[in-house]
Amino acid sequence: MTEIEIAREPYGSPLSRPLTDAQAEELRERYGGWEGAGAEPASELFEDPDGYFLVARLDGKPVGCAGICRCEGERTAELRRMYVAPEARRLGIARTLMSALEEKTRELGYGTLRLETGPEQPEAVRLYETGGFSLIPNFGPYSGQRRSICMEKTLR
Repeated sequence: MTEIEIAREPYGSPLSRPLTDAQAEELRERYGGWEGAGAEPASELFEDPDGYFLVARLDGKPVGCAGICRCEGERTAELRRMYVAPEARRLGIARTLMSALEEKTRELGYGTLRLETGPEQPEAVRLYETGGFSLIPNFGPYSGQRRSICMEKTLR
């Protein structure tokens, strides 16, 4: 039995950076070199009091990450940098990360969680849809981006 461990980790740390770099490389491959609409976030966005970043380990090895940061206004957070390494997919790691971040999002006082993904990531779209997210008009830096799919979930 494999054990999934989720723990807070600074964005850009020696533990999280290889995961976010792997995510960026995978997205460049899927989108034919396109860098995407979401610029590299500042690490401070994921720090207290407005943000939070997590790394998932499988049997002690870092295999996934995701974070939240303030999006628009006082009550909306954005889910960013969700990634699970290919060898660790379909084991529930993304759902475990999402669940932990939704709980933290509520604790930080946000009422809504938003995200951006894209059409070349159908498995991500399915994950978010089955997790209760609904399509919304593109927001912020993703406005007008035809390769962006934006979604939102109201937290209860």
